[in-house]
Amino acid sequence: MKLGTISTAVAPLLHGPSRPARVVATTRHAVHLATGDRELPALAVVTRDAIRLPNALVLPFSSADRPLDLDTPRAGFGAGRVVIGPVRFEPEASWTPPRVQDASSPPDLARIREATVLLDASAQLLPPPLAPRLTDLRRALDADDASHVRRAARALVGLGPGLTPSGDDILCGALLASRAWGGPLAPLSEAVADASLRTPLLSAALLRHAVRGECVPQAHAFMRAVSGDGALEPALRELLAVGHHSGGDLARGVLAVGLGRAGATPGDRADYPLK
Repeated sequence: MKLGTISTAVAPLLHGPSRPARVVATTRHAVHLATGDRELPALAVVTRDAIRLPNALVLPFSSADRPLDLDTPRAGFGAGRVVIGPVRFEPEASWTPPRVQDASSPPDLARIREATVLLDASAQLLPPPLAPRLTDLRRALDADDASHVRRAARALVGLGPGLTPSGDDILCGALLASRAWGGPLAPLSEAVADASLRTPLLSAALLRHAVRGECVPQAHAFMRAVSGDGALEPALRELLAVGHHSGGDLARGVLAVGLGRAGATPGDRADYPLK
């Protein structure tokens, strides 16, 4: 059936010949496929009310109307379509995922401070051992030491439960902020280069998208708000609604880099622990 819109970030997967894929996770809102492609290892098929991931084929109906509880391991992609079991989806248009390069005004220190206070008051606390690992990353960022950043970031890869562990979500935020605001993109990218071997497939794919600056709309809006473009509190509230913990962890990564890029003093950084 011809319906849905495909992200331009993963549209190349559909341009080649038909290839098999593997269903790795399903919910009412989404089916996640392993593609076997090195650069684009995961493809999501999502309903219109799902989080719009940068690797998604977005369908025009909601999960209430047509839940995607497709109980099948068979899937494929290519030749202009995505196949899941007996169902074929042929996207009729494309959409472009937000890129943080478009939100690259420098972060505003007053807004960074406000966002950090709001986040610490609203987000779930990081469980051990995540909290000390985030502290290690922040210290490395404060010291502007590439090797320390690389080590601290590698220690976060795959840390935590779920399809997108908290450690990976924090790193996605740090990567996006570094791409937008000139942070330590190279050592962070090196730290996640082998993520496909150390964390769930979907999370490894989203880390690759973050390296390129591609993200969910809520993260893009939050970064714009931190830079002074838009209301901060509603943007953070929308981001915190992403996943069980993902939105808060993305914000932690963004703010960990943003504090330094906004010119925060060591005292400022100590005052805002990003719990």
